[in-house]
Amino acid sequence: WLKGLSFKSPYADMASEVCSVPKECPTEGCHLTEGEGWGILLGCLATFTLMAGLAIPIMMRELGKRGVTASSAEGTDFWYSARNSQGWPSIAFSICATSAGGWLLYTPAEAAVLGGWWALIGYCIAIMLGPLVMCYLAPKFREQVPDSANVTDWVLVRYGPVAHIYVTLILVYYMFIYLVGQLKTMGDMTVKFTGMAPEAGLIPLAAVTVFYTMLGGLPASIVTDWIQACCITVIVFGICIATWGWVDYTPENWEQVSTWNDRGFEMLVSLCFAVFGAEVFNLAFWQRIYAARDVTQLRIGFVVGALMVSVLTFIFGITGMVLKAQDLGKDCGPTIFVAAFTFFDILEMPQTTKFIRVLMYMLVVCMIASNADSFQTAITSTISRALQKQNWAAWKNVAAAQFFLIVINVPAIAFAVYSVYDVNENFDGLAVKLTDLFSMADILTITLVVPLFSGLWPFVTSKGALAGMWSGILFIMAWGWFEFDTFMGGMEMITMMCFGNIKPPPSENGAPGCGFYSARAAIMFPVLPLVTGCVTYLVSYMERSWTTMQEIAAKLPPTTEAAVPEVKGKL
Repeated sequence: WLKGLSFKSPYADMASEVCSVPKECPTEGCHLTEGEGWGILLGCLATFTLMAGLAIPIMMRELGKRGVTASSAEGTDFWYSARNSQGWPSIAFSICATSAGGWLLYTPAEAAVLGGWWALIGYCIAIMLGPLVMCYLAPKFREQVPDSANVTDWVLVRYGPVAHIYVTLILVYYMFIYLVGQLKTMGDMTVKFTGMAPEAGLIPLAAVTVFYTMLGGLPASIVTDWIQACCITVIVFGICIATWGWVDYTPENWEQVSTWNDRGFEMLVSLCFAVFGAEVFNLAFWQRIYAARDVTQLRIGFVVGALMVSVLTFIFGITGMVLKAQDLGKDCGPTIFVAAFTFFDILEMPQTTKFIRVLMYMLVVCMIASNADSFQTAITSTISRALQKQNWAAWKNVAAAQFFLIVINVPAIAFAVYSVYDVNENFDGLAVKLTDLFSMADILTITLVVPLFSGLWPFVTSKGALAGMWSGILFIMAWGWFEFDTFMGGMEMITMMCFGNIKPPPSENGAPGCGFYSARAAIMFPVLPLVTGCVTYLVSYMERSWTTMQEIAAKLPPTTEAAVPEVKGKL
C-alpha cells in the first residue's frame, strides 16, 4: 500500500544552487527507482529471514545434545540466551554486526572531517574499549551469576531491586533511543535513495526483524549476524577502496583536512569516554557474553569483533577525509555543508555507477537490520530472568517476551516516523537532533561504570553503588547550574545542553555548544568516573565501618552497670 508514496526532504536542495554543472542526480530520491528500492529491501529482508529460520534446527540440535526439549525450562532459556553454545567466529561476527550500525555512515567521517587525525584515532580506539574491558571482566560475571542473561540480572543479585530498576531504566532508554535512531536512518535512506516515503523502508524492516526474532529468539539474531557482518565488511571495503582511487585533490586540500589540532584531541578524549560508556553497556554485547561456549571463545570472539569494527570505523573516516579534501578543491566551491553527510558525496561522483548505488543501499539495509534485531532481543533480555522465575509453561514464557518485543517496537517505529518528519527552518527538529539524544544516553551510562563494575569485588555495598551513581547525576546538574547560573541550566546539562531554552554558542576553536563534541565534554566525561568512584568507595567505607563497629560492640563484655554495681547511681 505504500507503493507510489513520495517524500522530499526539506534539506534536499541545500546545495542545488552552488554549482552550475548539471548532476546526474540533482535531488534526493533519484539514485534508485522505486522498484529497485523495493527489490533490494525485500530481497535482503527475505534473506535474513531465511537465515533466521536456520536457527531453529540449529537450536533443536543443540538442545538435543543437552538432552532437553524446546518446551522445557532449559529450552526456553536457550531461546533467550543461546547459553554456552557459540564459538569465537560466531561471537566475532555477532559483535561486528551488532556494533556496525547506521552510525558508521555518518559519525566516523564527521569526526575525521571536524577533528582530523586525533578524532579519527580516538573513534577507532573508543569503539574497541567496551568489548576489550568486557573480555577482562566477563569471567567474573559468568562465575557470579551463571544463569544470568544480561548485566541487569547481575545488578539485581549483587545490589538489589532499587539499583536494578534504576540501571534497567537507563539501559532500556539507551537501547530504545539507539533502536529509534537506526529505524529513522532507514527512513532517511529510503527518501535519499528512492524518493519514497520513509515509512516504506523503516516499517518493513522493523516488522521483519521483529518477526524473525520472535520466531527464533537470540539464536536467530546471531545467525543473521553471520551474513550481515560478511556483507557489511565486503561492501565497505569494495566501495571505499574504489572511492580512494576515484578522488582527485591537491596536497594543499589534503593538508586542510588531515590536521592534528587541539579540537581534535578534545574530541579524542570525549569519544574514548562517551563511546566506551555506551558500548560497555550495550545489552546485545552482554547477551553474547553468556552465549559464548566458554571464556576462551568469548575473549577471542570479542577481540576479533572489536578489531573488525575498529577497522571499519577507520576506513569510513579515511573515506570522509579524502572526499572532503576533494570537495574543498571543486571549482564551483565546496558542496559538503554538513560533515555527517560526507560519505554520501560518493553518490554524486561521476564514476559512481548504478551497481555502486545498489551496493550502498544494500549496505544500509544490512547495517540497520543487524542493529535492529540485536537491540530488539537485547531489550527483551532485561525481563527474561523475571519471566523464568514465574514458573509458567514454556509457551507462556516465550509469548510474554514476544508481546514485550512488540510493545517496545510499536512506539519505536512511531517515534522514528515522527522524527523523520520533524523538520523546520531552524534546523532544530528531531530530523536533525535525534542523534543528540545519544549524548544524553552516553552521559548517563558513564555514571554507571565505576559503581557497577566495582561490585565484582566484595568491598562495595549496595548503598555505596547507589550513592555513586546518583552522585554522577548531581555532578552533571551542578556543572550546568554553575556554568549557566540557573537551576534549569543544571537540568538541561543532563541532555548535554542539546535540548532546552539555553543555547550555548560554539567554542572559539569551532567545537559545538552541545553534545559530546563540545569543549566541556572533554572534561566532564573523564571526571565523572572519578567522582562516582570516590563517592562509591567513600559511602561503602562508611557503611562497612559502621557495620564493623556494631559487630565489635556486640562482642563486648556486659555493661559497666552489671560489672560494678556501686557506680549504678552515677551511671
